[in-house]
Amino acid sequence: MKLLTWINYAVTTYLPAWIVVFAFIAYLVPWWFEPLTNWTGFMLGLILFLMGMTIPPSSIRYVFRHPKLVFTGVVFKWTFTVLLSVGLGLVFLDQHPDVMAGFILAGSVPSATAASLYTFISHGTVVLSITMSVVDTFISPILTPLIMETAVGHLIPIDYISLVIQMMMIVLLPVLAGMAVQKYLPSWVEVLRPAVRLCSSTTLIAIVLAVVAGSKMLIQENLSLLPLLILATLVQILLPMCLVYVVIKNLGASPSDGRAILFEAGLCNTALAAILAMEHISLLAAVPAVINTVLNLSLGAWMAHQLGKNSPKK
Repeated sequence: MKLLTWINYAVTTYLPAWIVVFAFIAYLVPWWFEPLTNWTGFMLGLILFLMGMTIPPSSIRYVFRHPKLVFTGVVFKWTFTVLLSVGLGLVFLDQHPDVMAGFILAGSVPSATAASLYTFISHGTVVLSITMSVVDTFISPILTPLIMETAVGHLIPIDYISLVIQMMMIVLLPVLAGMAVQKYLPSWVEVLRPAVRLCSSTTLIAIVLAVVAGSKMLIQENLSLLPLLILATLVQILLPMCLVYVVIKNLGASPSDGRAILFEAGLCNTALAAILAMEHISLLAAVPAVINTVLNLSLGAWMAHQLGKNSPKK
């Protein structure tokens, strides 16, 4: 039991570092991990199923008690973050349509599952973070395909109906299934709960391994584009986080609520973006999502620890 606890701590606490290390390994020896590329959709569905199992009933009540906070976080994310992603893509990546499409997709998916973890570390309002993630998950199967069709459909064919159906299958249904298990099989949930975070973290690492292994040749062919892509991704992540924090403070919300909304705005589920890019655009389009995954987890962890050090525990 102590060994499992130690492994859980080591993997989840240093998840950004593990992602960087394993992404590098997958780049060096991609043939080790190529079989994983056939399981990416299932793996993401597993993460979201586990998330559904751990959604507290209080998060549903929070929507009705604090609709303004939930509305502000979700709307800001689906307006400013999305528009910023579209703008950066059109300005800096217009000569590379697949990369541009993947970059825009990385900013047009639901919030990252790590957002709630980082909210907890920073002593933010975890239930608000979870509530926004739930709302995100339910509206994203409609909004994400619509955004992609509008933004890049004239450059790259986007099968809107197919994209909607896939997002329903690997996003919405697993979350609903997890919530059903929590309601009707609570004893199972209590048994599995200690391993949920470890399982989610290792599955996320496996997704990164699959995407990097599958796109190594394309990454090599576009190495000169990586510095620009990294810079654009930093802006894509940091600007929404900083701006929404200022907005929330001016609206009179508590700092703990502001920290929850901060991670909602800047951290997107780029594992989902990578899978959708591979299946609906190209392997090259998944590269921006991989870069975003590494950066948003690393920056999110750093920011969470910085905010946590300067904030009283809730």
